[in-house]
Formats: sequence, C-alpha cells, structure tokens
Amino acid sequence: MDRAVFEAGDSSEPSLRPAPVRVEGGLLAGLRDARTGVDAYLGVPFAAPPVDALRWRLPAPVVPWDGVREATRFAPQCTQPGRAADSVYAEYSGVQAMREDCLYLNVWTPVREGDRALPVMVWIHGGAFQQGSAANPVFVRGDLARKGVLLVTINYRLGPFGFMAHPELSAEQGGASGNYGLFDMAAALGWVQRNIAAFGGDPAKVTVFGQSAGAHGVVSLMASPEARGLFRHAIAQSFGISPTEPLATGESQGLQFAAGDSIATLRALDAETLLQRYLATSTRFMPIVDGRFLVRTLAATFAAGEQQAVPFLTGWNRDEGSTFPGVKSLQAFRDQLARRFGARAAEAEALYPAADDVEAEAASKTLFGDTLFGGGVLAAARAQAPHAPTYVYHFAHLQPFGPAQRYREADPASALGVFHSSEYPYVFGTTRELTRDWGADDDRLTALMQAYWCRFATTGDPNGPGLPEWPRFEEGSASLLELVPAPHVVDVPRRAQLQFLA
Repeated sequence: MDRAVFEAGDSSEPSLRPAPVRVEGGLLAGLRDARTGVDAYLGVPFAAPPVDALRWRLPAPVVPWDGVREATRFAPQCTQPGRAADSVYAEYSGVQAMREDCLYLNVWTPVREGDRALPVMVWIHGGAFQQGSAANPVFVRGDLARKGVLLVTINYRLGPFGFMAHPELSAEQGGASGNYGLFDMAAALGWVQRNIAAFGGDPAKVTVFGQSAGAHGVVSLMASPEARGLFRHAIAQSFGISPTEPLATGESQGLQFAAGDSIATLRALDAETLLQRYLATSTRFMPIVDGRFLVRTLAATFAAGEQQAVPFLTGWNRDEGSTFPGVKSLQAFRDQLARRFGARAAEAEALYPAADDVEAEAASKTLFGDTLFGGGVLAAARAQAPHAPTYVYHFAHLQPFGPAQRYREADPASALGVFHSSEYPYVFGTTRELTRDWGADDDRLTALMQAYWCRFATTGDPNGPGLPEWPRFEEGSASLLELVPAPHVVDVPRRAQLQFLA
C-alpha cells in the first residue's frame, strides 16, 4: 500500500484491521500497523462540508453515513495557493490534492493493553492562515503516537474561505463574520471531546498544540469564550500575542474583495475561481476581533487575565525571520526603521546594525523575526505565567543540511540557520523524512523533545525522570530552556532587542 495512504508509524504495510469505531455520523474502519502497534483513522469528518450555502458559515454538524466508512486515506487539504518548489517548506508539505470540502481530521492511537485512557494531542498546522494541511509528511510519518499519547491532526478553512468578513455576512449571522477557520478549530476540539474516548483517548486530558498560524490559533482558543473547557493544556510554537484588527477592518477588506458582488454571487463561484480572484488582490484575510470568537484583542484579553488558565508551553526558534523576505538595500532598511520607530530609529539601528546591503537584508529579517515571533511569544508567556504553570523554550539546533542542498538557486540551505518551523521533525519524529545529514545529535534531540511534549500533555509539566530540568518561566530570571542536544537553562536571548520592541 502506498505510504501516502497509511502513515501510522515507520512501517507502510498495514496487516490488520481494527474493529470499527462508532463516532458521530456512524462507524469508521481504520488500519493497523501490526509492527508498530498503531491504529490510524484518516479523513474523518468533524463537520459538514463547508460548501455552497455553507460557505462562510459556522461549521455545521457532521452529515451521517450508512454502513461502515473507510477511514484509510487522507482527505484533501483545504483550497489554497501553491508552494514554491524552491521553498524549504516544499519538502515539509509534499504534493497533496485540495478542495473546499476539507473539514476532516486524522487520529493515530497506539494499541493499548488494559483500559487506561491516553492523553490526547490535537495538532493545528501553520501556514499564515493561507496554506497548510493536517496531512503534511513532516506531521504524519512520525512516531509521536508510540510515545504514550493519542495524536489528532486537523484541517481548517484557509484564506478567503476561512477568514473573510463582510457586512452582508455579519447581518445574516447576528452581527459578526470572519474567523470561520478559528471556529473550525473549536469544532474539531468539540468533536474530540465527544468522540475521542472511542479511540482510547481521555477527553479530560486534551492538549492543543500548533505552530506559527497554528500557534496563533492556540492562543486564540485560549482567549475565546467559544473554546472554554475544550482542552486542558496548550502548546504554542513560534507565535504568541500579536495585533488583531477589528471587525470593521475585516468587513472593509471583504467589501473591497467583493468589488460590488453580493455574498450570493460569491457563494456561487467555484472554489478555484474564488481563490484566483483572491490571489489577484493584495489582501490577505486573517483572524480579527469579530466580537464573537474573539471578543477583545488577544493583548487585551491576556492583560485582563480573561484567557483560559491552562498550563502553557511556548517558545521560538533562533532565526525565525530567515525564510521571510527582507529589504534589499541599506537605505531601504534605514527608511523602514525611520517609518516604524521615528525618533527612536537610531536606537533601533544600534540594536540591528548593518553596514551594507547584504547586512541590511539580514538585519531586516532578524527584526521581523524578533517582532512577530520572539516578542509575541514572550508577551504570551508573561501574561499566562501569573495564572498557570508556564514553560518557555528557545530552539537553537541547526538542521544538518548537506553542502549541496539549496534553499533558493543562489543560496545554500545552511544559511537559513535555525529557521521558522525547523523544530517540526524533532517533535513528530520525522527527521528521516527529510533529506538532511541527520546524526546522533538529531536523534537525541528528537527523543528529548518528544519526551518533554508528551510529558507536558500527560501532566501539564514537561519535567520527568531522566530529563534535564525545565524551570517554570519567571520574568527577569534565566528560566528558558535552550533546546539543543544537551538542553540547558538560559536567560532570554536577545533580551535588549525584545525589550526595545515590547
């Protein structure tokens, strides 16, 4: 059987069929990898297809089916733009089909001995709310479900399908619109609460975890009244608190995108036509303060202590900005600093020094990474720590690219440093799915990170027997764990820059 179909563990050949599982909608038939002892249920619907009249509406209940549904293949990813072949992320995602009917999840559960219910880890993928999939090889070809947890990965609506607000939509939906992708995340977590026991999972011990936009989703779920009680622990990798635009801004962007067309007209367009129309604009729809899913900005909610007081694990990577566009000249960088910091531009340039065009591009990327990722993560940690145990990491291990591997045609991949998303294969145990010169240090770091993540999912504390101590986050002290093959406690990296940006 093709490996893209069965991804329960490190074997591609299922030899047994577990007994069908009953969930909302009917019976599911999965696959069992007898060698690794993991059952997989793929392409499981957690809501009705969000198409036609259900486009731009809150997720509706699952449509029941007759007989036994085969849950042996991944569902297509949500309709989205393609990824450049020379992107370092192309290998992460592989080549997948896509369609607007995308509200499906995947479950991997180890075959248990006895009746002990397992902790559940629900993964939310990243992709700037424009791209991504629950079935990326870097997520689904690993062994996390062999570490004493049950793993769930979910799709959610993206781009114009998941985040467009519009006055006409707000009028038909009680005064709010947008954030449909966030509601999808909550709907998936609700499905987990109601159904995961059938797979051997413990609905009282659910950890939601995600990276980048997925981590933004995690923090939004923590802040939202729509997600109360749906999870016990939260992990946000490489994203924290960030500015959130109001409903009025989202509606204005929706009106511009609609260009005079009614919602009925837009709902009548096929998904590909709508996507191409969206890509022809400069607008990118994002989560907003809609007054429904997000009642206030993330910053205001966390400042008031109104977020869920759940144990929280978060952190960021050393070179978060390296895969993002930078300015191309020293003058352009200085102009950028002047626009952003005004009278403090000289102070900013001292913290992000550049003497030529090459250094200016690198400095602008570092500034971007510090602003969007490091600063936002620390803001979330500072706000959560007074309310619940909070643990912060700094991931600083280089993926071992070979000398011939390229990121772009002119650039060696090794120049990316510890780039955004480079921790993925260590968390999921998928290093060997990527073409790198992996070695013993990578194996050790994978074992450590999986142990920390699974221990946190089990107890709300990443510490456990045989693991280097990870202290709770404490503002003003050295309390971050540097995630390298020999983890150790450090102060906040680049503290001066992050304090300046705060």
